[in-house]
Amino acid sequence: MASGSEPFREWISDLSEFQRNMQRIRDLSSQIRKIGFQCRECGICCRGDEATSRVIVSPPEIDQMLSATKRTRDEIVIPYPEFIEAENGATFTFEWCLKNGNGNCIFQEEGGRCAIYSSRPWICRTYPFALDGDTLTVSECPGTGEAMTPEEADEIASDLLKRQKAEEEEESAVGRIFSSHTIPEGAKVVFDSRGMWSIHG
Repeated sequence: MASGSEPFREWISDLSEFQRNMQRIRDLSSQIRKIGFQCRECGICCRGDEATSRVIVSPPEIDQMLSATKRTRDEIVIPYPEFIEAENGATFTFEWCLKNGNGNCIFQEEGGRCAIYSSRPWICRTYPFALDGDTLTVSECPGTGEAMTPEEADEIASDLLKRQKAEEEEESAVGRIFSSHTIPEGAKVVFDSRGMWSIHG
């Protein structure tokens, strides 16, 4: 009897998780709609130098962009530029950033449009919104304050939760990789969820 009830308990647990997620989406959607947002396609969020407008991307996001553009990884990303010094003279950093060309994202086309819109990273997909734990944050953007439909707010809310889950999974994986590797003396490396990568130059 106990073993037969296990699938039922799992089903109840899955249902409860689904209901919690739906409630979170409704709560976030309500907040987002009160703030209001419509993308003006101005491209302001895609401009700025690498020091002030860093778009951090994970390996799965890089894969998406590579598939959409047929470029190589070295053509679209650089290591996150804030390196940490290890005791053995090595330096390391975590994750990657989109390259920036002449103050613009390398995927920004003339007129401000995004060349990889359907494959854009989470940070771009949810901008100007982000989650800091359970708190909704809003970056400065000309499109805020504009009326939006419940469906538009729901979509952003859902994407925010997907982004949060993806970032948590990435952070956990990076932590496991970092703790299981020894950095060679004097090396310069990047850690991401798929391994430790040597950087030359």
